[in-house]
Amino acid sequence: MIEAALLVLMGVFALLAIHSQLLRRAILYLAMMSLLGAFLYLRYAAPELAIAEAAIGSGLVTLLYLAALKRNRVYTIGVIGKDGGNRLQDSYIRHAERSRALREVRGFFAAREFEVQTVFIPESLETALANDAYDLVLQEDDEGMIAYTDDESYIMLELELMCQMHGASSLRFVRH
Repeated sequence: MIEAALLVLMGVFALLAIHSQLLRRAILYLAMMSLLGAFLYLRYAAPELAIAEAAIGSGLVTLLYLAALKRNRVYTIGVIGKDGGNRLQDSYIRHAERSRALREVRGFFAAREFEVQTVFIPESLETALANDAYDLVLQEDDEGMIAYTDDESYIMLELELMCQMHGASSLRFVRH
């Protein structure tokens, strides 16, 4: 009975790892699956395998994945509505998620295998630009979106050049 419960839990954690949107969370789900495998080995009277699975599978491999992921840059995109973030409702968030400009930005980062985190900001543009947590701030206006970028960011310069090359982009760039 205990073995069946452990196998089911391992399957659940495997599915959670596969379907997780966040890589760090997926790594933790894999570590939990490995730890449950160690308990299963212990249940089948294989303590040497249990110790190896716990130490290597759940410990060392998890640390290696997390160290490799730490080297992966996460770009945080802050999105502000037309009126400065005062209308952060579900309907606006769905509208912004489907916007062409946000799709272009996400596609740009996905092609370069960067992790993107989109944050809908309920504050003014000045406050968002002063906050160092955002690598890129997008604000919607009547003509599309304005991208506020840092002068020193080469990846943002590359994004701007890519949008200019594609021509019909609804994204305009402003350096701050």
